[in-house]
Amino acid sequence: MMKHFVTAAIATLLLSAPTTIAAQSAKRPIADPFLRADASFSRFPLNKPAVPKTIGKLTNGNICDDEMILCEWRDARGVDHIMGGKLLAIKVIDVAPGDRRPIAALGIGTARHQDGVVANVRRFLPEIPVRCLSAGQSGEGESRSSCGGSFKRGGWFKLIFDGNEQLVSARIDAFQIN
Repeated sequence: MMKHFVTAAIATLLLSAPTTIAAQSAKRPIADPFLRADASFSRFPLNKPAVPKTIGKLTNGNICDDEMILCEWRDARGVDHIMGGKLLAIKVIDVAPGDRRPIAALGIGTARHQDGVVANVRRFLPEIPVRCLSAGQSGEGESRSSCGGSFKRGGWFKLIFDGNEQLVSARIDAFQIN
């Protein structure tokens, strides 16, 4: 009787170990701030080769060539992915007025006002200084302000706000594409 009990207990521990390990590692934040920020947008890593069709749906119809007209691929969570040649270069989330769904990217959550969004991003990326520019300085269009930060290993993120200081979009760039 005891032998069967010990065998069953060992089997239970062995079967549950991978799940427990995975759950524990999922709770630990990613140490590298660029990789943490990247993963918060989507599971497709920036600055790596990607097969665009595996990301999701092409959002700009049949007109793209990854050279002159950039192809944008939207995943199931609504994140647009832009290729720079064969590498994934940019991820963008556009926020419609009144959209209150939580945004995982950069730890934004349900915040939409600039103060709340920036506070959440600073908590999510405490290592990265976040700098904000007023509408006249940002270059994002009339009455649009922006906040952003750069990563030591390259790449940057940008948050765009409308004239009412409401979030319009969040993006992360691995490198400059022209």
